[in-house]
Amino acid sequence: MSLNPDAILYYSTHPVEFVEDIIRAKPDARQKDMLQSVADNPLTSVRSGHGVGKSAVESWLISTRPYPKIPCTAPTKHQLYDILWAEVSKWLRNNPVLENDILWTQEKVFMKGYREEWFAVARTASKPDALQGFHAEHVLIDEASGVEDKVFEPILGALSTEGSRLFMAGNPTRLTGFFFDSHHKNRAQYNTLHIDGRESSRVDDAFIH
Repeated sequence: MSLNPDAILYYSTHPVEFVEDIIRAKPDARQKDMLQSVADNPLTSVRSGHGVGKSAVESWLISTRPYPKIPCTAPTKHQLYDILWAEVSKWLRNNPVLENDILWTQEKVFMKGYREEWFAVARTASKPDALQGFHAEHVLIDEASGVEDKVFEPILGALSTEGSRLFMAGNPTRLTGFFFDSHHKNRAQYNTLHIDGRESSRVDDAFIH
């Protein structure tokens, strides 16, 4: 089977099937909620505890949009490369479908033959100009609570294309800021999800208590 544009177009509205059919993973109920939210909504904001599998969801989402240009960002290099980007590599590695079509490098994932048109790149959100001038259709933000507000300005500017998507997730560590506002005063603009670790089959009860 080949991950061709027609298949990607179908899976862009059926991301849970993509994860099950192509990645061959078994998302739990809350991971399915996150995946489907991106298919159904332009803006998704997820606040959650640790260990609920949001980094896995983010790595899966990278491959579910047709001809995307996806900047993936996080507050620190550790979070971006050691956790999120490593998670992307994990799911691509030794996958008989994806390994033929998607190439992974230290900073970029791209569809073979479409390096400049169909890709995701890692950009640390440590500077306000990290995403400046990046005309992307989809943006993925990990640990969004730790990203400074000034970084979000070019992100919002990049989402002017019809059909664009923003997915941001993180632990609610701050009581102010862009991510906090997405769950409060700006909540009407987003599909918001709150994933309690007690609801996740991936979090050990001993960790919660």
